Amino acid sequence: MKHPKDIFMKKHIQILAILLLMSQLGKAQNLSFGPMIGLNLSEISNIPNSSTKTGLLVGGFFNYSHKSSFGVGVQVLYNQMGTNLNNGTEQIRLNYLQIPVLATYYFGPKNAVGVIRPKLFIGPHLNFLLNATNKAGNDINTNESQFNTTDFGGTLGGGLNYSVSKKVWLNFDVRYNFGLIDISKNPNLVNHNQSLGINLGLSFPLGNI
Repeated sequence: MKHPKDIFMKKHIQILAILLLMSQLGKAQNLSFGPMIGLNLSEISNIPNSSTKTGLLVGGFFNYSHKSSFGVGVQVLYNQMGTNLNNGTEQIRLNYLQIPVLATYYFGPKNAVGVIRPKLFIGPHLNFLLNATNKAGNDINTNESQFNTTDFGGTLGGGLNYSVSKKVWLNFDVRYNFGLIDISKNPNLVNHNQSLGINLGLSFPLGNI
């Protein structure tokens, strides 16, 4: 049977090891957050006489990056999607709460004012339908009869981060979003969301890390 003093010492050693590990992780990471805004050209697949519709994207992000070139970020976005119909005389407007989770690879040096860092990113996203209207603003999804309220897809793209001051970055990216599940409740149709977007953001350090 182990002596209580040995158990006590073992627990303290484990706690010290955890604290040491956390301190080392803290030295090797960068946490940041900020707002972003952009425009996208969206379309719904397999709809005759349709064309791309321009929409707004606005929201915020939280990023974690290692001192190496890898990082991961979560974004919470209001994204206006849908498609134009009949040469733009009518529209399907699908407004989503979009949550992408993106793995990012950064190129070049960091932590120097004036540095430009190219980046590539890829990851999944979830869309939660907030409303669906036509061009006049009338509801076209009464009782959720036309469109599913959730959507899942992928996001990939690239961009540039410009260091405007110590640990403050101006972010620019171009991204392609593609749906992977059917958004329509019509059993005779299979429709997917797709969009091409251009976005700007401003990244601030979180805490003293």
